[in-house]
Order: sequence, then structure tokens, then C-alpha cells
Amino acid sequence: MLARIKTILTYYDSEPTEIMQGIIWFLVYPILYIAEYGLNLWLIIPSVLLGFATIKAVCYHDIATRKAISLGVFLFSTIAITMYFIKGALPSDPSHWGWVVISFSAFANLRRITNCYYRKIKNGNAR
Repeated sequence: MLARIKTILTYYDSEPTEIMQGIIWFLVYPILYIAEYGLNLWLIIPSVLLGFATIKAVCYHDIATRKAISLGVFLFSTIAITMYFIKGALPSDPSHWGWVVISFSAFANLRRITNCYYRKIKNGNAR
């Protein structure tokens, strides 16, 4: 069973996870961050743009673009976690640990897309 789960997480489609990540960064994160800490355009604007770019990349772009956007999502999720640590909310508030789960999801998705990308390069059809 563990081998099957590893295969699924490594090779199966990442589009549903990418769409979920896009919705999280396009809608959920800005709303929650503004409600908790107020308007911080340095975090909200990149979040909205990255969320929209993720959804657009899944719908219209090739695997190379999706890989780049997925890297951006992972990096932004680590920035969000860092901001929660700086504000002192993450270690003490259990509800903020969900962002750590989202970051792990972003990393797993980046790994899956990168594996798919290099598999397609090996087969000669990366675009």
C-alpha cells in the first residue's frame, strides 16, 4: 500500500492540487490575512497574482510553465509561513498550522510536476 501511495503522489495528475492551491492563494489567503492582520499589499498582491497565474497555467499552459508557477507557489507558501512566525502566530495558534500543511502540499505538487516535466523531456515531448 505504501508503494502505491508513493506512486500516486509521484506520477498522478497534479491539476486538482494546482487548482486548489490557486484558489487558496487567490481567495482564501488574502481574505484571512486581511481579516487577521489588516491590508498588507506586499503579501496580498503577489498572493492574488500567483493564485490567478496558477489557475490560468493549469487551464492553458504547458508543463514547463506549470513547473515555474508551482515553484512560485511553494516559495510564496514558505514566505507566508515565515510571516506567521515573525508575527508570533504560528507556534502558538493551532489554526495557523494549516498553512504548514498547505506548504507541504505545495512542495509535493512541485515535486510531482518536476518529475512529470523531466519524464516528458526524456520522452522528447516537454512542450
